[in-house]
Amino acid sequence: MNSNTEWQLTGNAAELYEQYLVPTIFVPWAQHLLCNSVPEDGDNILDVACGTGIVARMAKARVGVTGRVVGIDLNAGMLDVAKSIATEGSIEWIEADVGDMPLENGIFNTAYCQQGLQFFPDKVGALKEIARLLKPSGKCFAVVAQSLDQNPLMHSQVAALKKHVGDAAANGIRAVCGLADGDEISGIFEQAGFVDVNWDRIDLTLTYHDGRAFVRNGILSTPVSGIISDWSNDARNALIDDILAGFGQYYDGRSLVFPHVSTVACGKKP
Repeated sequence: MNSNTEWQLTGNAAELYEQYLVPTIFVPWAQHLLCNSVPEDGDNILDVACGTGIVARMAKARVGVTGRVVGIDLNAGMLDVAKSIATEGSIEWIEADVGDMPLENGIFNTAYCQQGLQFFPDKVGALKEIARLLKPSGKCFAVVAQSLDQNPLMHSQVAALKKHVGDAAANGIRAVCGLADGDEISGIFEQAGFVDVNWDRIDLTLTYHDGRAFVRNGILSTPVSGIISDWSNDARNALIDDILAGFGQYYDGRSLVFPHVSTVACGKKP
């Protein structure tokens, strides 16, 4: 299965992703996931499309030295950052396609996929592969962004990129919200063989004290970084101004306080 490669980040973009997007967006979602699924000491945990590894790192703190944590991602640049942060040897990092993960059957208690499922071309196939790796009664949790109109961050980025860069660049961000229906996600889980499937709409409020810095470095943490990094300061500032304006009431001229809305779905392996 060929995975979506539009979100392949390397070098400085992956580092900015870890520095700006992870603490603001992905840590709160990882906290929500782990507080509601409660990994136990000694559990084996799989973090699929792990990026720079925040779910894996937080899970490792819960499962202890006897627990096994594996992070898998197709993006070598993201994994380089993940490896540089985690204590050496504490987490296994594997560069692989989600459709063909080089791991043995039935070894994990829980699998997590944070903002990754929407990018898999064969979503049913990906979940079948995850199910193969789970123990009987093991669970898979997926966090998937809901629609653009509920997520001012992506909505403002899409509008500004369409204006300043073009449709192709905007589509890279639009894809983040490309699997917005919870019932559709449940259906994908069920097609992959999961049972007791359920989903919920979760609305987190995210905050960053310096909105301009967050928007500037956030957009440089996306696949358009290679385009806009060579722009003049005036051109980049015009893009940033329009993204900030797109936040509307959620930007007070200094700080950003905005909703980030996702579907959290769960299924159990029979």
